[in-house]
Amino acid sequence: MIQGILGAFCVRVPISYIMSIQPNTSLFHIGLATPMSSILQLILCVGFMLWLQKNRLLDDKH
Repeated sequence: MIQGILGAFCVRVPISYIMSIQPNTSLFHIGLATPMSSILQLILCVGFMLWLQKNRLLDDKH
């Protein structure tokens, strides 16, 4: 849930705003905020999984 909030409010909204105020922008440029948010969320999830494995809180047999 935290990664979703961070992705939306720390990446998607600011990047959409920054792209929208640029000259000669299009919906394509504004729409790039969504994949950037997804990339951040993926990095956070994988990083947390690796942290759990490092601290042996996640069983690596599954």
